[in-house]
Amino acid sequence: FRFFIMQQLHYCLGLPRTGSTLIMNILNENPRIFTTGTCPLPALVEACKYKSSEILEFISLDKDVLNKSYINFLRQGMRGWFEEMTDKPIVISKSRIWAEHLPHTFLFDPNSKYIVILRDLRDIICSFETLLWKYPQALYEKDRKKEGTSYPLYPTHMKSFEERIKIYYTASQSNLGRPLLTLPHVIEVAQKNLDNFFILRHEDFNEKPKEAIKALYEFLGEQDFDHDFLNIPKPEYYEHDTPYRALVSHKTESKLKKLEPRWPKVMTKEQSNLIIESNRWYYETFYPEVL
Repeated sequence: FRFFIMQQLHYCLGLPRTGSTLIMNILNENPRIFTTGTCPLPALVEACKYKSSEILEFISLDKDVLNKSYINFLRQGMRGWFEEMTDKPIVISKSRIWAEHLPHTFLFDPNSKYIVILRDLRDIICSFETLLWKYPQALYEKDRKKEGTSYPLYPTHMKSFEERIKIYYTASQSNLGRPLLTLPHVIEVAQKNLDNFFILRHEDFNEKPKEAIKALYEFLGEQDFDHDFLNIPKPEYYEHDTPYRALVSHKTESKLKKLEPRWPKVMTKEQSNLIIESNRWYYETFYPEVL
């Protein structure tokens, strides 16, 4: 039995292949901060959301009574979840799906902070390309077998690079397409709650990691911590990638290494422009220097 009172719950969201797992592992070295792997709690919120709107015993309650009890049930349940995992007072739940539940999370606690980690889409796509050839048994969203249909005749890896590029950022349920689709909503909420959101670009962290982590601590209202970037600890709860059966990898190095952009060696100028022009809003908002 743990005696633990969680002081604050924060969230980490954004896009895939941005170094979020590594950053969470770094923060987890702090004795005050517990960070999760890919947190499953958004799925529980989703289930409760639909069940509470379908079951007659819920629907028959006064709407305000139902709403208050529903939010408190989830709030206390999330607290209990983390009480069994850690004694640390500050918890950061990492999941891109939290972007789809911002009305919930603001009602759980309006003081929660949101770390949104992003990266040049060209390098995200290059990272997916690496995984595509490293894990040939993994399926991308477009390749998954639908009920009553056969497997696709031309899976993702057999399409041209230009076709794969489009699939990566347009497939609505894919690792990149889904959070990219919800990102404008996140930014809209962030603009109305500037003190609650911190946009961290992978490139800025890669260039000046100490400064980026220090800025994160200032944002969270926590004292700076002297992290050892040459001995990054493993997460307290290991996340197994095999069950995902997708282009996913959460394995990180124990030493922080500076990464060079991949896209200049992988893409033609035309392919690069295709990504930029198809996602111009993204570059105008987060990477105006690219335009």
